Amino acid sequence: MSAAAPRRRDLAAWLLRHTRGLLAPLLLAIVLRIVGQLVGIALLVVAVSGVIRATAADTAGAVGSIVLPTVGLLVGLALVKAVLRYLEQYSGHYVAFSALASLRRLFFDRLAPQSPAATDGAASGDLSARATRDIDRVEVFFAHTLPPATSAVVVPLVAVVWTAVVVDPVLALVMLPVLVLVVAVVPFLSGRRTWRATEERARANGRIAQHVSDSVAGVREIVAFDHTTERLAGLDRLGREAARSAERVGTVAGVRAALVQVVQFGGLVVLLLVGAARGAEGTVGWPEVATAIAVLIGIAGPARAVDGFVADLDASFASAARLFEVLERSPVVSDPEPAVAATSRDGGAPDGAAVRFTDVEFTYPGSLEPTVTGVTWSVPIGAHVAIVGVSGSGKSTLTSLLARVWDPQSGSVHLDGVDLRDLPLEDVRSRVAIVNQRPFVFGRSMRENLVLGAPDATDEDVASALHVAALDEVVAALPQGLETPLRERGARLSGGQLQRLALARAVITDPEVLVLDESTGALDPATERTVRERLAVWAGGRRTIVEVTHRVDQVMGVDRVLVLDRGAVVEDGAPADLAGADGPFAALLARV
Repeated sequence: MSAAAPRRRDLAAWLLRHTRGLLAPLLLAIVLRIVGQLVGIALLVVAVSGVIRATAADTAGAVGSIVLPTVGLLVGLALVKAVLRYLEQYSGHYVAFSALASLRRLFFDRLAPQSPAATDGAASGDLSARATRDIDRVEVFFAHTLPPATSAVVVPLVAVVWTAVVVDPVLALVMLPVLVLVVAVVPFLSGRRTWRATEERARANGRIAQHVSDSVAGVREIVAFDHTTERLAGLDRLGREAARSAERVGTVAGVRAALVQVVQFGGLVVLLLVGAARGAEGTVGWPEVATAIAVLIGIAGPARAVDGFVADLDASFASAARLFEVLERSPVVSDPEPAVAATSRDGGAPDGAAVRFTDVEFTYPGSLEPTVTGVTWSVPIGAHVAIVGVSGSGKSTLTSLLARVWDPQSGSVHLDGVDLRDLPLEDVRSRVAIVNQRPFVFGRSMRENLVLGAPDATDEDVASALHVAALDEVVAALPQGLETPLRERGARLSGGQLQRLALARAVITDPEVLVLDESTGALDPATERTVRERLAVWAGGRRTIVEVTHRVDQVMGVDRVLVLDRGAVVEDGAPADLAGADGPFAALLARV
């Protein structure tokens, strides 16, 4: 279930909540920025004051007594400002990069419980873009938003108050509308339009990432079917959509920046005119007017920073919204309450069944028809059973329910006499291992791929798993043995070798229940017979094997066969008995 689309205020609170441990260095960065910018304004004021006093001096000695201290003070202030700037940048980027690391950890921590149900069939390229580019863009919120936003308000207010107290309240009052327009009005003009365009740009970039990911993964098919021109045209179309969104964002940002410049220069002109009028009245002198102008010039940079980060902030919030959509999505399955899990394994299976389905009903989200309906079935401990049926009959869905990838809408699935929903997910997935038809291989060594689920496996465990999967001779022939690097997705392995690696990876975890989902389809007959014989020895009557297959001729040696049709059980029994009957299994067998 998707989380509701949040507002920018909610996104800011959400980001700060997940990075609350970084608030202290973030506050330090804000304070350093404020003090540093006030020192920058002080530099201008001191310089103007020194020039005015030196100009007014009537002797060379008097000029020297003013210039030298002024220069010394300016040098000191400049050094202080440089140190403050360095410390502000260091602390601000420490916060930003620590926040990015925290968000990446959070992304995986929240995505993992949703997998594989919520990620199977999801746009992998778009997910990758969220985990990389979108998280990177959130850095703007921490490093380039909160400190500038705070200083853009505090620094001008402090400067204006100082001007009102020390220089002239009327001149300070003239400066105030300029600050309000630059900080609070102009930057947020067309905010909703910019937000929509920025969101669309983020979505367009996600579509581009997915298109490129699909193109790279399917390059063989693209070339084989001469689809290159169409694929590139699709990328061009997506690029134009992203460019139009970026152009809309840039146009609004450009207009805002121009308005800020107009307001600030207009404010200087008005301040000069009012100062001239008050000077003519004798209320203030030119030194006060010049000081006020120096202050207004000094606060131009801090105030203008708001407009500088507004467009980037919209992009940051658009990326944060895409992260929020994934991170706050409710997992399809969840761990039970600790009190339930603590007592969940008491008693065991009273009938000796390793697995039991009881009146199970399941429908995939968005589907109109149930995939599994009314399935009641049990698998004895140590048995090797097979699930067969035509494509789309619900075979793989049963194994997904057994591994608790999904929970049934009604009915229950029991493992060793315990409802799976009462077992911790870690417990379920350590006791039930699935070997899929198209397993994934990481771009690491053969050993690292093999011990993925058992990182502490000994050399004897590795050798035993390779033997069961009839992969030991293959590994021995590799140039670096188990240390041979594999390319991502197993490009160096044949289809049969890839399936056997997946089998060995499951066997090495020593599961109670081993699920084979079309996991021998790429093996030649002789290798498949060897693997089946060695699996039988490995199981030894203690481990249960549940096999899903289209190849009904290969299941005559199993203990029992379950035949599914349109998600319902139509036959269940010993394969020899079902083969001799005039039923669905015999019909499937006749097709071979």
